[in-house]
Amino acid sequence: MQATTKRRVLLLVKLVLTAGVLFLLARKIFGQENADSLREHLRTLRLGWLVPALLAQLVMVFVGTLRWKKLLEGQGVRPTFRHLFGSMMIGRYFGAVTPAGLGFQGYRLYDIASRTNKPARAAATIGVEIIAGQLGFFTVLLIGSAFGTKYMDTSKLVAIDAGLLCVIAAGVTFLARPTLVARLARLVLGSVPTRVQSLVDAVCAYKGQSARLILVVGLSTLIHVGHNLLYFCAARALGVQLSIGEIFFATSMQILSTFAPITINGVGVREATAVAFYSSVGVPTIVAALIATVGFLVEMVVSVAGGPVFLLRRQSYAPVIAIDDPDREDRVEAEVSHHVVDLPLPSRGLVVGLAGGLFAGAIIGLVEASVVLASSSAAPDFGVLWYGVIAYGLLCGLIGAAGGFTLAWLGGAIHRSRSPEPVALGRWVGGLVAGFGFVLGVFRIRRDVFDEELVWKSKEGAMVLGGSLVAAILGFLLLSGVFRLAASRREGRVGRVLTHPAGSLGFVVALVAALVGVAKANPVEQQAVTRRIPAPPSQAGNVLVIVVDTLRADHLPVYGYGDGHTPNLDRFANDAVRYDRHFANASWTRPSFASILSGRYVASHRVMSKDDALPFELTTMAESLASGGYRTAGIVTNYNVTPYFQFDQGFDSYTYLEPEFVLGANDAQAKLLLVQIARRVIERITPARPGTAYRDAATVNRSVFDFVRHADADHPFFLFAAYMDPHDPYYVHPYDGTPGYARATHQSPDPSEADHLRALYDGEIAYWDEQFGRLVAELQRLDLYDEMTIIITADHGEEFMEHGGFWHGTTLYDEQVRIPLLVKLPFAARGGEVVSAWSQSIDLMPSILTHVGLDVPHGPQGRADLFDAHFAGSTDVLAEESHEGNVLQSLRARRGRSETKIILANEGNPRGLGTTEIYRVDLDPGERVDLAAEDPSMTQALESRLAEDARAATRGRVQNRTHVSLGAHRENLQAIGYAGETDRPHARPDAGAP
Repeated sequence: MQATTKRRVLLLVKLVLTAGVLFLLARKIFGQENADSLREHLRTLRLGWLVPALLAQLVMVFVGTLRWKKLLEGQGVRPTFRHLFGSMMIGRYFGAVTPAGLGFQGYRLYDIASRTNKPARAAATIGVEIIAGQLGFFTVLLIGSAFGTKYMDTSKLVAIDAGLLCVIAAGVTFLARPTLVARLARLVLGSVPTRVQSLVDAVCAYKGQSARLILVVGLSTLIHVGHNLLYFCAARALGVQLSIGEIFFATSMQILSTFAPITINGVGVREATAVAFYSSVGVPTIVAALIATVGFLVEMVVSVAGGPVFLLRRQSYAPVIAIDDPDREDRVEAEVSHHVVDLPLPSRGLVVGLAGGLFAGAIIGLVEASVVLASSSAAPDFGVLWYGVIAYGLLCGLIGAAGGFTLAWLGGAIHRSRSPEPVALGRWVGGLVAGFGFVLGVFRIRRDVFDEELVWKSKEGAMVLGGSLVAAILGFLLLSGVFRLAASRREGRVGRVLTHPAGSLGFVVALVAALVGVAKANPVEQQAVTRRIPAPPSQAGNVLVIVVDTLRADHLPVYGYGDGHTPNLDRFANDAVRYDRHFANASWTRPSFASILSGRYVASHRVMSKDDALPFELTTMAESLASGGYRTAGIVTNYNVTPYFQFDQGFDSYTYLEPEFVLGANDAQAKLLLVQIARRVIERITPARPGTAYRDAATVNRSVFDFVRHADADHPFFLFAAYMDPHDPYYVHPYDGTPGYARATHQSPDPSEADHLRALYDGEIAYWDEQFGRLVAELQRLDLYDEMTIIITADHGEEFMEHGGFWHGTTLYDEQVRIPLLVKLPFAARGGEVVSAWSQSIDLMPSILTHVGLDVPHGPQGRADLFDAHFAGSTDVLAEESHEGNVLQSLRARRGRSETKIILANEGNPRGLGTTEIYRVDLDPGERVDLAAEDPSMTQALESRLAEDARAATRGRVQNRTHVSLGAHRENLQAIGYAGETDRPHARPDAGAP
């Protein structure tokens, strides 16, 4: 009765397990990215080709069973072919739903080990089979590379073949000399026999069986040939007429791509690789993906057949498996039992590992922090030194403690004799410093020295890797030797202190205390400048310039937008002059801010690329006002205009409001690679929240309030306040915990998201308006508002699929360059007036100077009469861009009574813009109808006019552009949506190339 119950329970378990695997298989099959497309293509699928595909797969199973049998016989295990074939099918069944096919190997290992009680022999068989299988695969790939010239150039194929030959040579060496395993085991596990010696001996059992191993490799090669034939048949079933050699190569590359453990069994990776290769030779993308999908489904059909085999196999079925030399393992265990080994203690492993980790972390943190200090162009922040020691000390201490405990425990489990503690300490310190040093070194060299343009598979790349590796090895030898020697002095106190965590922790604490003292003795220089201020002109009054980042004019109710909510700005407009046709001279932050502050076109100030800084050669608005008797202050939160990029020129105080960095770091400390990695990890697992990319309007307000409350009453002030809202990330206001929508993580949003993002954007504008209302209220409370000149503008706008894209910086359409300008003159003079004449960002600097009674220096190209009641405006408005490979120029021009706009773009620009576009913006304000091809004479006339204006824009330009190294600053730029790569200007459009 008990036996019957047991069989029923086992049958029930098998049924549940089989059903579960079938469910997972069904999800994998029907969850394929191209499953729907496959169903659509079934009508045209050549089903006759699927028969040989199935046969090829079955032949592979048969050959694989034969290979397994031959390897088991080499171990003295002699099962029947029938039993192995069934186990092979069941293994495929379970392997289809496990990562890297672990179920396939795992079931077969369990099957033989449980029926023979020889797990070491079963494991050795699987291990050698895997090596032989890879040799067969790489052999097929090596042969197939002869047909790869259609997909890639010869140099890449040669590099691939060289790598394959190295792998094949290593595999052949392993199979030909299995005793190398024993030597490797002695090196890693110690010189005495261990409890894994049975496995080592099992691998060495193939010594002298060269003919068997050659046969096994040959069978492995045949298996992979059959696998490639399967995909050849799948391609033919879809009508792809590539040669068998080309498909063999592409299929092998598909398999190679799945070696990366990104997804379970390479699902998705396989399809992506197929698309990359086949589409490069003209195969439609969907058909290329379906080749991999059809082949996958054929494999799954055979795998599913293993389910019934599993159910039908009776538990009582026990084939006769003969075993040669059954006492071999017992002799090995007996030999082990005769050795007395001084086993390592996990507690001491933890202690020594912790001590070594603390020392190593202190060294690593101190070195990298010194590199950060040395590479900083701003005032040095010595606080990065103690922060680096603490951060890396904690990390390496944890690694050392966990690693020391684990290694000691494993050493005891495998019967390995323990190492002397001074040796272990030296190895931990040297190993951690060498490992971290190598990674940090190659990362920083590539980023900071080669500006991320270093290719590892090049002469320079090989030299960097080789040099860094040599330096790491020398560092390991030096540090491990020094700490080993110091810790060996057991008769003195040094040895006991070094190998005890209290001693190492005391050392780190003392070091941190010393570095904190250094930081306090050398505080970050305050931005405030003490200077003798000349007497200002009699008409000079306080000036507040507010730049609202990414604020487009047509999303404000005062400019006619019906869906916005800005009651405070609406009230302010009653006191201000509103400029209805105001335009930015660039569509991303840094060049646009440079135009605002210098009064120059982009071609003149030459701040175009991500690594461009504002040249000292320029005379800025702040410098002119400072020399004219003003106290000058700047408050910004956009990293593009920080002191690092030299935008603090002329300001007595210039405050960059840092975002909230992870781990309590400040801007300098956040440049440590450890903090940057932690930031990326945390941002992936926790939603973006306000303050992590830039400080919001409420925070900017606090700094503005602090300045105006303590302003020097004896001198007028010029305050430049740059608000970042409504720049992405977009948040719901009031913030409810919903993750922000950021360009950094959504470079290409789906077009269907346009309305949602537009609504979020409007919400950000409404939030800024709320804070602006509080600013006005505070100025009124302080009796500053009435007499003050307040200017509100923006640097650029934002796109929401008006021209097929999102964000900003890649076009010069009006949604990105038409920006607001509202100017409240003292005592609300001309309040409520609307100016329809064209104005642009470069007009602000000279007009503000003229307004307060100061002379305009040489260099500004804008009009100086912007605030004049008779301002006539410009007849031409020039905008320029060189950003992320998009090199653009645009000119808005009056031609008689018509208003036209021409946009030139470089050939092959990433945005996909036409090289020449022309719009009648008076009749077509949305810039929808391109007239460039309809009126050649108008096109020619506008091109000539643009060329003339572009040449004029370069007159008096700065002689030398100022570049800075982005290095760790890329992280700050990436957080606000910029990819961070250097985009030095490409060849400009034909008209007016400066």
